[in-house]
Amino acid sequence: MGIEYIDLYNKSKVFIHKGISNRNESDMSEFLLWASLSLEILGKATLAYVHPSLVVDPNDPKGLLVACGYKKHDDFKTIQAKTVFDRLQTSLSITKFDQKKREFCMSLANKRNAELHSGLLPFDGIRLEAILPQLWEVCVILLEFQNKRLEEWIGKDEATRAIQIIDDHSAILKTIVESRVESYRQEYIKKYSTTPPMIKYVLDEDEELITCPSCNNEAIAHGELNDKEHIEDSDDSPWYSVFKCFYDITEVHCWYCDLKLNGYEEVTIVIDEPEFTKLVEEEPDYDYDYGND
Repeated sequence: MGIEYIDLYNKSKVFIHKGISNRNESDMSEFLLWASLSLEILGKATLAYVHPSLVVDPNDPKGLLVACGYKKHDDFKTIQAKTVFDRLQTSLSITKFDQKKREFCMSLANKRNAELHSGLLPFDGIRLEAILPQLWEVCVILLEFQNKRLEEWIGKDEATRAIQIIDDHSAILKTIVESRVESYRQEYIKKYSTTPPMIKYVLDEDEELITCPSCNNEAIAHGELNDKEHIEDSDDSPWYSVFKCFYDITEVHCWYCDLKLNGYEEVTIVIDEPEFTKLVEEEPDYDYDYGND
């Protein structure tokens, strides 16, 4: 057999429907188990949507041949959950699939592994309202990358309920973030009613200064690399090139008022342009690491 995107997509669909069926029988632990399995397969489907080779273990030559359609058999390995979610974040650079989304997916995968491979019952007692908004939101992000709709995956009625859960969560988060911004604004005004402090930032390559939405001073924006394009060869060194790097802002920290925004979702609530670009001079990396990450 080979590796086909549509097979992975359909398998994720089967697993999530098994989960929903268990949820309807009031078995929430089974729902979360099947949902976690479905999420990993949906992640692999997202990678296979680009190319099946992204799903196989690169240390397994047979798998690469299968992924390229050269051979058909089932004696090959695919990547583990950690690699799936790492590649979704770093290799595909899906804007909304940031570090927080990756951490959520890994938390669910780790609980799934403990459920299957230990005497623990990690899904028992977990409140669905703490899981569902993030679960459905990640699924929507991955499905949209595949040009699929949530209702195609779980049905119209379930999709309507899932979107409502996402919207309610987003509305609550919007209120929380806006309240946080206003609170830090008022504290800043009280603390520095006359002369603001003088602060000098030292930035890393993936950071930029933006206007703090709370106190209007400069704040550090940390970005996750989304894309980069070659601009020109370096004037100073023939071995280096100048690249224009595109970053999505996933964290903001203001040292003046101490406001912190965590995750792309929080950033977009109060930052109008949640991205920045930087010109970076670097030597092309020709010494590739063929590890499984």
